[in-house]
Amino acid sequence: MDRPRLSVVIPAHNNAVALDTTVASLTRQTLPAQEFEVIVGDDGSAVPLTPVVERYADRLRIACVRSETNRGRSANRNAAAARAQADVLLFLDADTVAHPTLLARHRHHHDARGGRPGVLLGQRYDLDWAGADAVRRGEPVDPELLDAERGDPRLEDIAHPQRIRDFPSAPWVLGLTHNASVDRESFLRVAGFDEAMVKWGFEDLEFFYRIFHLHGGRPDVFELDVEATSYHLPHFRKTSNGLASMDNMKYLLRKHLRYDVEVLYAINTFGRHLGRIRLYGQAIEAYRRAGLGRPEALPDTLRTELASRTALVIGNGVSTLELGPDSQTFDHDAPAGPTNAHLLGTVLQQFKAGALDVIVNVDLWRFLLPEDLPAFLTRGLLKADRIELVCTHAPVDQRTMLPVPLVADLDYVADMLDQHFAVTVARHDGASVLTVR
Repeated sequence: MDRPRLSVVIPAHNNAVALDTTVASLTRQTLPAQEFEVIVGDDGSAVPLTPVVERYADRLRIACVRSETNRGRSANRNAAAARAQADVLLFLDADTVAHPTLLARHRHHHDARGGRPGVLLGQRYDLDWAGADAVRRGEPVDPELLDAERGDPRLEDIAHPQRIRDFPSAPWVLGLTHNASVDRESFLRVAGFDEAMVKWGFEDLEFFYRIFHLHGGRPDVFELDVEATSYHLPHFRKTSNGLASMDNMKYLLRKHLRYDVEVLYAINTFGRHLGRIRLYGQAIEAYRRAGLGRPEALPDTLRTELASRTALVIGNGVSTLELGPDSQTFDHDAPAGPTNAHLLGTVLQQFKAGALDVIVNVDLWRFLLPEDLPAFLTRGLLKADRIELVCTHAPVDQRTMLPVPLVADLDYVADMLDQHFAVTVARHDGASVLTVR
């Protein structure tokens, strides 16, 4: 038998009824059954799912990969994907029913790329009771009867034209594996899903994050196809999933100490991540081009103090400074490493309370949006005794930086902060320093 053109990977755990409905939908595809295979990963279900899979063996190229213990969604997907024979992997969830054209759309997308690596993200519609009953009977879902309030929340967030323009900046943010395909070579190059993420949530975003950066953040690798439709069956969602997802998010930030993950951590709305990541990426580039953040601007007294204190210093080139023990830097001009992260500073969750003597931010704070500067200061003062906001005297025209916003009026910011913190401003030859306690 010829190799399949598409491998459909379905992780499952204790959900035989939903899995049966999902697999049944794969028997009604416009893509001929001989052109794809289905691999179900049974992640230690109390009642093995093999009988559900075997029920379709006469109509589909289908197999079940079972683990006797529950290892988590990442390990389950990897085990199933290891059996895949096709050059393209399509990930569906066990409770995600495929529209009849779904597999064909994914296969056509990758065929059109001519062997170039790529990811296609489809949409998923959350069904109500009547819709679920219809798809379980094998009936088509009438689009006119679907309530828009139950549509894919990602599509609501990017409906605005600006959101669509922002999509190439961080498409991985929308990378949910309930309906997504990727070329097998890219999957292998990033070693699949991170099996250390055993709890619920974000393991798929972390996977697509690595795919995105594997290909240098190229905007042409990811595409969102709203016509690649699937239907999400109603199911019981544990309230504990939210707490588990936050644990995974913290792990994600520890693993990838970059500003784009930091933005994901700080904001709880899909679409807004896209614009923020794009804007802060532009800000970091503008920061570098304008020659801001240089350590040469630091007053001598502050430079001397940093040599003996435990500090976090943020700026371009600040990793060359002599710093005290256990100090760290956020220096985007130096390679990332154990003591140098490519962050903005709005989260600071990697530091324990009171771990720092001082935080020094050379100019990068001037690019923080009005709602993010308070977060940086409030969280920072839980970690350090004081924060030094350094504003170098390098001549920069605020208007030439747009659309990247830049603080130009230090007195305005000092007055704004003085209502909430103890604030002093000191003027030096190369910079002004706003001290916040």
